[in-house]
Amino acid sequence: MNAMLMRRFTIVCLITALFGMGLAILVAEASRPSHDWQDNRPFACGTQPSGACVPAARW
Repeated sequence: MNAMLMRRFTIVCLITALFGMGLAILVAEASRPSHDWQDNRPFACGTQPSGACVPAARW
């Protein structure tokens, strides 16, 4: 009887921990700043006639 109770308690604790970690991931992703990353570049790329990539002007 006691072993069954410990097993259930362990399962409930593991499920609660997994739910907590999932919730923490969602909160962390929502609070990240959104940058204008395009094509693995941390800025908007202005095209030049020579094909060079320069950062676009920021407002």
